[in-house]
Parts: sequence; C-alpha cells; structure tokens
Amino acid sequence: MLDSPSVNRDFEMALIGRSPPDEAALRQIEDGADHVLAEVGIRFEGDLETVDLWRQNGGIVKGDHVLLDGPRLRKIIRENAPESFTLRARNPVRDTSIGAKHAPVFAPIYGAPNVLLENGERSSGSLSIYRRLVSMAHAAPALSNTGHMICVLNDVPETVRPMEMALAHLTLSDKPFMGCIASPEAAVDVIDVASMAVGRDATDGACELLHLINATPPLVYKDNPLKVLRAVARRRQACMVTSYMMMGATSPVTVAGTLIQGYAEVLAGLALTQLWSPGAPAVMGLFAIPFGMKSMLPCYGDPASHVVQIYAVQLARRLGVPIRGEGGVTSAKVDDGQAGAEGARATAASVLSGADFILHSAGWLEQGRSVSIGKFEREATAIAQLYGIEAGESAPPLPLDPRLESELRQRIRM
Repeated sequence: MLDSPSVNRDFEMALIGRSPPDEAALRQIEDGADHVLAEVGIRFEGDLETVDLWRQNGGIVKGDHVLLDGPRLRKIIRENAPESFTLRARNPVRDTSIGAKHAPVFAPIYGAPNVLLENGERSSGSLSIYRRLVSMAHAAPALSNTGHMICVLNDVPETVRPMEMALAHLTLSDKPFMGCIASPEAAVDVIDVASMAVGRDATDGACELLHLINATPPLVYKDNPLKVLRAVARRRQACMVTSYMMMGATSPVTVAGTLIQGYAEVLAGLALTQLWSPGAPAVMGLFAIPFGMKSMLPCYGDPASHVVQIYAVQLARRLGVPIRGEGGVTSAKVDDGQAGAEGARATAASVLSGADFILHSAGWLEQGRSVSIGKFEREATAIAQLYGIEAGESAPPLPLDPRLESELRQRIRM
C-alpha cells in the first residue's frame, strides 16, 4: 500500500488561488443543492422500482420526476454508508482500503475507444491491446487497481466483452479491479466470478469490485445506471456514484453553480445505494470541465476543474464517504508537454486535496478518446516516484484456479 506524501499547503492553495474551503462556503453549496432537490428535483428515467422506492421514502413523485429532501438524504448517507472499505484481491497481500484514513488508490484510464501506440500510430482498441494494458497495470507498482475497460474491445461482440475483460483482469493480474456496468445482468455475472476468484467469505466492510455509476447531467439518472446500482448494492459491492459535468453545457458555467448541481445529483445516487442496501460501500464522484463554446469540446486542464475537485473532497468528508479523484486528464492529442503539464496538475489536485480513489491516473489522452501507451508508462512511473516506490515491476500474479479459468472461457464461447 502507498504511503501518503507530505502535503505542501502553499502549493495546494496555489492550485485554487484562494483560502481553503471553509464551513460557510461548504454550507452554501449544501443549501443550494437542497434548494435544487426540493424545487427542481431529479428525473429517474425508465426504472419504476427506483421511483417507487422514493415514493416510500418521502419523495414527491410526478411521473419519473422526484422532488427530494436534501437534509434527509445526507442523514441516510451519514447513518449508513461506511467511511472506508476494503477492495479484496485474488492475492490477499494486494487488498486495498479506500477511505479518508488510507493512502489513495490509483487506477488507469477508463473507456478509451482508441489507442496511441509507441510508434505514434493510432489503432482501435482490441482484445490483444486490452490484455497488454492489463499486464502493464499489474506491472506498475503504483497502480494498485487495474481498472476496467482501459480501452474498448472493438473486435469483440458487446455481449462477450464483460467476461473477456474479467478474464483478462483475473488471469493477468491478482490486484483488485473494477466491475462491469454494461447491464445489471452482466454486473452480477462479473461479481460472481470475481467473488469465486477471491475465494473468501463475505464480510462487512469488504467487497471485490467497485462500479462506476454515472448520473446524466443535468439532474437525470438513466435506467441502466439505476438498475446496475440496485443490483450492485444488493450484492454488497461498491458503487462510485459520479456526476461528471461540462461547465456551460451540462451544468452552470460557474464553479459554484456546478458544485451545487453536481452535489444534488450525487446525494440522490448515494442515498439510493443505502436505501437498497444499508451499509453497502459507496464512493462519491464530483468533477467538472469547462466546455469550449468555440471548439464544442471539454477543456481538460483548466484550473476551474481543480477547484471543483478540492471542494468535492471537502463535501464528501462532511458526508463521511470516500471520494473519487481525477488523474492525468488532458485535452492534448499526443503525449507532449501539454499532456504532461495538464495531466500532472490534475493528479496533483487530486492527491493534495485528499481524494481516495484516483481514476484515469495513467494513459489518458485526447479528452479520453485515446489511451497512450507511452503516457501510461510515464505516468505510472511518475506516481511511483512521488511515493518513493523503488523502480521495478510488481511481482507476477498468482495463477488463477484453472477450473475457474476454464469456466470463464466456456461462458465466453457460449
């Protein structure tokens, strides 16, 4: 496990250019979110079970639109969600704890459809490249989680992708990884095989997989994330409930307005995890990127995103749940100085503000549309240097039980 680096407070303040978030500022964000929830509400599309659950718990329901009580949501979260939990690996030595009293967990880029190879050529994501990226994540000592969908498996049918990715993570690494969100059925299938691979009895405060559950700003949850959230929470696995906003497009243009909207969205999602399964592990994610009206693209690397990150950490601490951070996000199209500067600032903002699970820590390029092999290796090395980890590679993974591997391959063939 990584040891936390010493924090230079002056540098942290330089990132945001002002005093640290204080009680009055954070309370204003909470009050603003309460007003949004009570007067505007959240839409929960295509999932009547979620709407019925809100009706039973004091929500004012009008179709799929629900008005909610912010203070009640915070009470539900604070009384039930754990402050920290453990992600269990096939190799118990690689178990990682997530929460305020533990060092941050770093995971690679998530969801890139394309790959930038070392020779500068671009390629669509494929199964062979995916397996290589998982091996790289395992070999990097600073990456204690091998993530999920590091690139899209464009050469594999969608119905088979969840099991192919699970097979790659389980055979090429014995570190924890992230869960599938393609559908509730696929999520449960991967939970089952991960639990079998770990091979330990279920215990409170521990699970095998962390699942990325995204709101759809502004103020909407779609049906698939809602159904996946429910399935995951009921299996006592972890949900990382995230509002990922584009300032001026899917959220207000100001930092304050964006924080209010995003906090309202994640309050609803985090409360759902506890209503479906009190005590289920949950992580809060709240991040935003200014949106360029000329380019019609998000502007990664803008300091406004770092301000959002720093406030998000403090809001999560007040709720008593772990918080997501953003790693090396950048708008650069190649692995150049811009990519390095923007990615380093994003990682620094997450580390210095105290984020617990830092996604996209290695490989992100081109607004997330590509994973760069070179940037992946460089950023993984830089994180290791930050924490004083000796150069070298992680020990090879423990072999997967051949009977389980055979079962997984049989499921893929079917």
